[in-house]
Amino acid sequence: MKKSFSVAVATLMALATMANAQVAIKTDAGDFKLTFKGRTHFDVGVYGGDMGKSHDHATNMVKMSDTRLGVIASYDENWSSKIEVRFDSKQATFTDVFIGYKFSDNSSVQIGNYWMPFGYKILGPAYRFIQNSSVDEAINANARRMGAMYTYNSDIFRLQAGLFSDGDINASGQNKGYNISAKAIVRPILEENTVLHFGVAPLFTHTPVTTIFATKSVTQGKRITLLSDTCTSGDQYNMFRGEVEAIFISGKFYAEGRYQHAQINTPGSENAKIGGFFVQAGFLLIGDHQNYSKANAYATNLSAKNLEIIARFGNVTYDQGKDWRKSENDITVGLNYAFNKYLLARINYAHGQCHAEDAEYDKLLEKKNYNSVEARLQFVF
Repeated sequence: MKKSFSVAVATLMALATMANAQVAIKTDAGDFKLTFKGRTHFDVGVYGGDMGKSHDHATNMVKMSDTRLGVIASYDENWSSKIEVRFDSKQATFTDVFIGYKFSDNSSVQIGNYWMPFGYKILGPAYRFIQNSSVDEAINANARRMGAMYTYNSDIFRLQAGLFSDGDINASGQNKGYNISAKAIVRPILEENTVLHFGVAPLFTHTPVTTIFATKSVTQGKRITLLSDTCTSGDQYNMFRGEVEAIFISGKFYAEGRYQHAQINTPGSENAKIGGFFVQAGFLLIGDHQNYSKANAYATNLSAKNLEIIARFGNVTYDQGKDWRKSENDITVGLNYAFNKYLLARINYAHGQCHAEDAEYDKLLEKKNYNSVEARLQFVF
């Protein structure tokens, strides 16, 4: 284990040192460019509380996770495409596979398999913590779908609308469901070191597939399900999801909050409701300013040699009407350090409490708590 740890760290450090620029191939005329992309995470986790008990399978672990390789192509100024493959648990699966066309500097369309404009997991390597927020993990577990989406993006407004299937590109067969997705963002302030950003995103899903909502943790191959419930049978059903978000950046300070809600309308049973939120904030102990991407509309990774302290509080609640109610509250604190634009280190401490209660009689049915300390070395190129 020690030898593997040393080899992994040495490899990542060497790659980050050598990567003075992204590896790219382009024609002499400049009308075609091929850029190679990739990332991998080296994770360490120590777990306690109920999550540390053997029956919950939360063993302390060291793991190389979420390794991805891909290429981005751009040609004739307006056309672009991306293919990315994820290697995990001895399997290779597609993540992003799409073609895009830019009508103008502000207007574009994208067709293929990629993230629908909903949730926080879309950030990928720019995610501020090692683990997803509980509500995003539960409501937005897998929002990559086959479809087409139009985007309009200016300094003040960003508008998106798309139609997607509800099938998984890596599954053997596609189901007959669909998603109608949209997102609107307004930025009253978009300056070099100051940003004020508000967004709203509705998402409608119609699908015959059984849905399981669960909050999960952690780095291990078999993640721990803290809360879960199968909310529907194999019958057709509709699900409405909604999200509101806000981002504020001022110099060294960054803050963000999101609220998400889902209602599942299932024939022959009471509708289930799931909702929750998270708020998080960070401050640079070393560095001049936080970063924001106008093109992607989210706060991005730290600049080189920056050190950030960050904290998050989150909640998610499942409400199955008279039958039961389950909820989780969690708090996470951490440090992020960027060696350069390719190599980042993160360390998080998280504490959470989960409980289930009889909604009709207000009776506690189950209670769990967990503690975890996790560290990640993240290489992105």
